[in-house]
Amino acid sequence: MDSTDIALVQSSFARIFARKAELTDRFYAHLFARMPEVEQLFSGDFRKQKEMFASMLASTVRSLSDYDTFAQLAQKLAQSHARFHLSEVHMENAAQSLVAALHEVMEGKLSPEEEAAWTRAITKLSSVMVARPAATAG
Repeated sequence: MDSTDIALVQSSFARIFARKAELTDRFYAHLFARMPEVEQLFSGDFRKQKEMFASMLASTVRSLSDYDTFAQLAQKLAQSHARFHLSEVHMENAAQSLVAALHEVMEGKLSPEEEAAWTRAITKLSSVMVARPAATAG
């Protein structure tokens, strides 16, 4: 990701966040279709889970212009998800689910450049989340 990608993601965020309910619904639909076995991890108040996901998305977008803050956020996310023993494959599936949901919900509402920048941002978060626990384990 470069500064152009960051600007594209941050400048388009308000349009995306305005549709956060639909985005989170579609994300989880894609996630459970790709990995039905993870649906059992989401018991309890699923509405709260969706709000936490939307909040995480907002925090991530805000942190993009400061790599240290972004990496710290990714590390916290990785730590909070560590109890689920998520593999790189799980993270790739989650990233692909978010990209698919974003494309579905925002089709025609994002430029091709914005959508590509979002894809790179989502991929970057996923890769940093996978890399951070290994780097801090000891």
